[in-house]
Amino acid sequence: MNTFAQKAPKIYYATLSEGVKLYVGPSIQTKALATVAYGSQVTFSNSDVDQLEMVNNPLVINDTRTYWMKVIYNKVKGYVVKNNFASIKPPKENTGKLSDWVNQLSQPIGNKWESGKISESLSESENDNYFSRQIFQNGMLLTTTSGFDVNFSETLQIPHTDVLTVYNLIKNIGSFYRILKLNTALPEGNTIVKDSEGNEYKWTILRKTQEGSEDKFLKSIEIIWNNGINNTLSISALGNDIVVFYENTL
Repeated sequence: MNTFAQKAPKIYYATLSEGVKLYVGPSIQTKALATVAYGSQVTFSNSDVDQLEMVNNPLVINDTRTYWMKVIYNKVKGYVVKNNFASIKPPKENTGKLSDWVNQLSQPIGNKWESGKISESLSESENDNYFSRQIFQNGMLLTTTSGFDVNFSETLQIPHTDVLTVYNLIKNIGSFYRILKLNTALPEGNTIVKDSEGNEYKWTILRKTQEGSEDKFLKSIEIIWNNGINNTLSISALGNDIVVFYENTL
């Protein structure tokens, strides 16, 4: 008798602030059944049949290939665009910084102020600069610095994800929301956009072709601007992990 391993269903969370449409079929031309509210979860069966159906229903948004995914939302079955969802919970409303979001997701491993155990945490002070590193139970690694040379920076390493997913998640953090809304099309190369006050934001976006395919994926996004303080925000791939870096300096 043939037996097959039972695959556990997957939970995904809506990452668009305005919500995500749930359609009758894998097309925006079909009837919209509901709007999945920001942060709400849907269930993907993860069966071989539904995975195959997802692969067979691709679409391209902002030069990036994604797929229609058949899910259940509040007991209603329908189709959603996969790139509008993430397996990581998005930030709650009024979340100000990367560190605030990580603390919503997981508990730290070890004592943050304990030194000498890099696998748990590391803190040191040198030349009026303070540096701390903390690993969390979900595998995220957060590094913060502050002091004379760098006013403030946060670096977050997120395991097993991709640049576009992380971009969709962090654009709802208060520090980045207004800036990331300025260039939603994400064109490849260098772009300068201005906000309503005339401040310039230099975007550098790199895409890379997947091996054995013509499909491209986001390799990195970097934004540099000055609003009285020099700011840098970047999201980049590091192997199977994604690194988010934010820094402001005088």
